[in-house]
Amino acid sequence: MVRKPAKMYRDVAKKAYTRREYMGGVPGNKIVQFEMGNLSQEFPTEVDLVVEEACQIRHSSLEAARITINRRLLKDVGRSNFHFKVRVFPHHVLRENKQATGAGADRVSEGMRLAFGKAVGTAARVIPGQAVMTVFSTAQYLEKVKDAMRHGAHKLPSPAHLKVKTIKVSGRVVAAPKLVGEKVVAAPVVTEEAAAEPAKDAKGAAPAKGGKEAAPAKDAKGGAPAKADDKKGAAPAKGGKK
Repeated sequence: MVRKPAKMYRDVAKKAYTRREYMGGVPGNKIVQFEMGNLSQEFPTEVDLVVEEACQIRHSSLEAARITINRRLLKDVGRSNFHFKVRVFPHHVLRENKQATGAGADRVSEGMRLAFGKAVGTAARVIPGQAVMTVFSTAQYLEKVKDAMRHGAHKLPSPAHLKVKTIKVSGRVVAAPKLVGEKVVAAPVVTEEAAAEPAKDAKGAAPAKGGKEAAPAKDAKGGAPAKADDKKGAAPAKGGKK
């Protein structure tokens, strides 16, 4: 069957239809993969593709945008220099009341009003300001990443804009990249404040005034320091027996 234009499905008009356990014949998802590029490395620069209107984005539209962005990133940036991620999933099931087409079809089936229809595809419901796709990279490839995201935005049914921000990587805070003329200057790395040194132990502290350690206390008569009396050497109580 011929694929219908996006204007038939992009408006959020009715309640979400997602309970697939009660329906049959739902077409498969066309999105091949949701994460591409270098998945084992962290990148300091994040570029989000943010939609400006509430709409439904069909899975075919998401796949078209994914292919466009991924191909440009592989060509201009390189597989090891970016991490591309699709942030939404097409949960909503689209329905259509199929009718006969061609010459004289209006006599055969005019159709029932407000017909329920059968499942013909899936779509992702988004709200204004939601990030649909994200690319993580470095400041060196910022302009090329933004160009790839702009081309992918043309595949979506809603106006979109790009949002660039920096994130922490391995405990370091990376400053925002700067543009000098037409070149991107690498962002300086700002290290975190050094932790305060631990306090010195009491053993390593300076000795008391005079440079000598305090002597043990003596008895009042000036004799040797008092010791605990043993049970055997203790004197018997007054009037007691040995």
